[in-house]
Amino acid sequence: MFGAMPDFNQSLEMFKTMWGNSPTPGNMSGFGAGIGGGAGMPTLDIEELDKRIQDLKSVENWLQLNMNVLRSTIQGLEVQRATLEALKSFSAAMTPEALAEATKAAQKAASQATQAASDMATEMASGNFTGKKTAKPRQSKPRATSTRRAKGD
Repeated sequence: MFGAMPDFNQSLEMFKTMWGNSPTPGNMSGFGAGIGGGAGMPTLDIEELDKRIQDLKSVENWLQLNMNVLRSTIQGLEVQRATLEALKSFSAAMTPEALAEATKAAQKAASQATQAASDMATEMASGNFTGKKTAKPRQSKPRATSTRRAKGD
């Protein structure tokens, strides 16, 4: 779904070879042997340090890749959840009960509009149309005039 997943068994083997076996008391070649010549005795070889730095950078890149895959998976699941939630609410709005209620509300609004229009037509026909909801015309304010001075003044 999100591309090729890394082979985790291969990654575990890489960790095992890099970090070595777990330590035992008196045996310093265990944990940390892959890091610096033993937990108690760091290496002084620059080439060995460069190799180990490169190994650790490889592990860092592998972890970054896994983090990006995890983030993509989480985002995909969030989008899937939002889509399902939207579909649920849409299907709830399309139930026969909800459609019947919406139809009733539309019919009520239409009958109110028809009643208002017939009342207005009756008033206009009888000559008693008062225009209850007409706005007052705006009154204009006089503008201030400016007088210009002649350059010679």
